[in-house]
Amino acid sequence: MKIIPVFIAFFSISVFNGSAEANHNCVRASAGECLAYDVGSEDLRLCDAQTCRLYATLGNHYLASELSHSKLEAIIPARSLVLATDMEWFGYALYNRLRTHFALSKRLGEHCVLGVGFRLASLHYEGNERRRLSLAEDVTFLFQGRTTDLYAKGENLFDTGWRGILGERFKEPMRTTLGVLFHFSESVSCALESYWEGERNLFGRFGTRYDIGKFQLRCGAMGPPITPTFGCGFLGKNFRLDLSARWIRNLGYALDCGIGYTFNKKESEVLPISE
Repeated sequence: MKIIPVFIAFFSISVFNGSAEANHNCVRASAGECLAYDVGSEDLRLCDAQTCRLYATLGNHYLASELSHSKLEAIIPARSLVLATDMEWFGYALYNRLRTHFALSKRLGEHCVLGVGFRLASLHYEGNERRRLSLAEDVTFLFQGRTTDLYAKGENLFDTGWRGILGERFKEPMRTTLGVLFHFSESVSCALESYWEGERNLFGRFGTRYDIGKFQLRCGAMGPPITPTFGCGFLGKNFRLDLSARWIRNLGYALDCGIGYTFNKKESEVLPISE
């Protein structure tokens, strides 16, 4: 067995498996990984979706083929709430992780939104006879103001964890996120977030977005350690195309590309204009 693949597998398990959301979609990854800029199944304004949409992300860490990932997200509006689901793959033969996420979002009033989600994770690594399964839950709350949005999210609230080779049980740490999103204008916004992961110290994230016609520029940072992020996107009538990059000191770049499609609303769903 080669030493390099074994090292990559160990690095993958120790670094990426400890995070509840190691791989975000391309848009969020380019804006400091701020929750406020997620356009997929964890979109804060998920309940306002009027039509079905899909978003796919392909990414790679440090130009290593063993550290590639992919993610497909789907948004499905229902009668009184919105359903969302995504499937994420990360790794290679010696180590790989498959995650499926289901979420529901509902507007409670003119300013408040509540969302709940369930995440099923399946983990395989060298020496493991069968895949390890775990189930976790998260809750999201959003308060929308005229120029400022406040939001909070709790992740891994009831994580079943998974058993290791020796029978010990591992659980992803509980994470609490608090954030604020400032709308300076229709084309400029900025998000500030802080989050706690288990008993570890406080972490922070910063992201900003600037729209120029059909183009979108995004940048941000998170840490510690300080990790800058940046990206851009093109928004068409139904399609959108995004690129993002994050720079991790002493390791290199994590690159992502994303493509989204929004389905047109059926004619029967369009209300006639009263004269």
